[in-house]
Amino acid sequence: MPRLFICMLCVITFVITSVYGEQTFPYKAYVTADGVEVLSGPGPSYYPTDKVQMGDIVEVYKDEPGGYCAIKPPEGSFTWISDRFLKLEDGNLAVVTEDDVATRVGSRLSNARDVIQVRMHKGETVEILGSREIPGSNSQIWYKIAPPSGEFRWISNKYLEGENLHDSARNSRLGDDATEQDTTHDRPDAESSGTSGKGSSAEFQAELDRLDMDLSMMVVEEPSAWSFDSMRLRGESLFDRADAAEDRGKARLLLNKIARFEDIKQRHQSVTALREQNAISNRFLDGLRRTMEKAAALADPEGQFDGVGQLQEVYSQKLGAPRYALLDETGNIRYYVTPAPGVNLQNYVGRQIGVTGIRGYMPEQKAQHITARHVTSLENRLR
Repeated sequence: MPRLFICMLCVITFVITSVYGEQTFPYKAYVTADGVEVLSGPGPSYYPTDKVQMGDIVEVYKDEPGGYCAIKPPEGSFTWISDRFLKLEDGNLAVVTEDDVATRVGSRLSNARDVIQVRMHKGETVEILGSREIPGSNSQIWYKIAPPSGEFRWISNKYLEGENLHDSARNSRLGDDATEQDTTHDRPDAESSGTSGKGSSAEFQAELDRLDMDLSMMVVEEPSAWSFDSMRLRGESLFDRADAAEDRGKARLLLNKIARFEDIKQRHQSVTALREQNAISNRFLDGLRRTMEKAAALADPEGQFDGVGQLQEVYSQKLGAPRYALLDETGNIRYYVTPAPGVNLQNYVGRQIGVTGIRGYMPEQKAQHITARHVTSLENRLR
């Protein structure tokens, strides 16, 4: 029963530390940033296994002098074990078939699996979470199992807030040339009152409730009327003044709530601006359509042609540019004209004509265009 003995020894050590030491384990701590990496060992050289987000709660079992905390593996964590050492049973369970079997810390972020924290013994039962074929390994099949007892994940203490964080963990955030006592003396409120300047939990909760109520009253208005600058400052002040980890967590959650509403306001402003831009574009297109209809009516009062005017050649160095145009009585271009296959416009240059075909619009020239399929001379009509 060597493993049972080890477990009992760990429990005894935990009780002695809890009663006589400065630290009580385990304790809960809040994550203070988004996307914080959870590592397979106590240091940046170990591969990451997962990420946690601001406001998540982790359970801390050990503080390392190097600035890393051992935490309970987050939900969804897993460990690898070779199928050579397992006997599968019903209900997604398996039994270890040998002693001193290495289990390898798994990662949800990569295929890394070279860190060994726990070795299991014959007869121990594990929960199977999945399996994978890994080419090139001694065993072709590896099983994902729930992390065994005694296996931890690690996170830098600079991303944690908890009442029981070790003094060395807190001081490590201040740098080699500063201590927590020094920063306390730098605060004017501490000098004047001789206290930390942090209100009681009841006062803190009352102010937190007032801020939450003000936020609720704000968001019943239209998003265009929202303004969160003062609320955010009040929330940040509450967070700075909070003494207990639970209070800091509440303040942080309220700040996150304010940030979500600020994001909603920004998206509302973006949608409103897009609608205004679309309205301007629609008005422009309606005006352009009316202008084109008026021009068509002036050019061809009887509606017999798609365009009328005096045909002239157009000289342009741009490839594919129209070679002809229909001019009005003042010499301005009414339409650019391109002949359809089989239509000869050269014989009509300088003459008043009417053309039928396909109408279009040339944005670069800001003018209408006609692909002429049929040409009619109008000179006899004008005499």
